[in-house]
Amino acid sequence: MRFNILYDSDWDARIDRVLNELSGTGYHSLFEEREYGEGLHGIVVGFICRDPKLNFKRRVRFAKKEKMLYMDIMLDLDQMRKINHDARKRIVVERLADEVPSTLRKYSFPDFDEARFVADLKWCLNDIGGRTDGSASHSGSVLEK
Repeated sequence: MRFNILYDSDWDARIDRVLNELSGTGYHSLFEEREYGEGLHGIVVGFICRDPKLNFKRRVRFAKKEKMLYMDIMLDLDQMRKINHDARKRIVVERLADEVPSTLRKYSFPDFDEARFVADLKWCLNDIGGRTDGSASHSGSVLEK
């Protein structure tokens, strides 16, 4: 399954540094190896952290033909400018852990193991820090040996 995390932000929000660190965990290749069913082939998350005057709005779209879910997660630019790297990382991890499952629940994907995907996502996020509701010891995940 494809799972990509992108960003569109002002440079001083430093979202790129957080996502580079996330990338270093190998989450992309980890999810690439996994199959969660034919109902959803991939998820693309875009972090948006822009000046509020630009009126960027959150977008969520399911492309039926590709079986891809595209979603934005909005971050507060002023807040991200003022905090340190660890706090930014914690916010990004928490937002991923909260908003991806929340968005998935709004759709009905036949033949997609949502519970296993969410458990694997939270396991992955727990590895880099942040609150993921204690999911490091979840059951039913293909990540467990």
